[in-house]
Amino acid sequence: MAATEFALIAVPFFFMVMACMETAWQLATGAALDHAALRASRYGITGDNAPPGRVTEGQENVPVCRSDNIRWMIVRATNGMIKDNSDLTVVTEAWGGVSGAGGGSGAEGAGSGGQIVSYTITYDQPFISGGIAASFWGGNSIRHRAFLMVKNEPFENETC
Repeated sequence: MAATEFALIAVPFFFMVMACMETAWQLATGAALDHAALRASRYGITGDNAPPGRVTEGQENVPVCRSDNIRWMIVRATNGMIKDNSDLTVVTEAWGGVSGAGGGSGAEGAGSGGQIVSYTITYDQPFISGGIAASFWGGNSIRHRAFLMVKNEPFENETC
């Protein structure tokens, strides 16, 4: 009798626990991506090619160009939760002023001093439960997206 009751309860309970874990994992990924996008855009508006020393302390292979450092900052801001691989896409576009921003396509890159820049960051986070979640959602991951539009500070345009 006890084995029958356990069999009836264990399977739904297991799926509920897995669903809670998967939901928490994907919500944490979304929050981490939002945080990382904010950190990267705040760095990008300064115009500096090198990230702050407190971020690069103890790090190896730090990029020397601002556009490359934006992607690098996103990965570092999440302490590796977001991996720097093909699942991460960072698109930056710049416009000369507010009137053109968002309409059509801007110039590719993090922009120059005083320009309006959009940051579109997408990340495909794989499911932690693997095939179980994939069978419900029809894929191997959930796509997370963060979008920000900022105005660069009036910095001297440094080239990389």
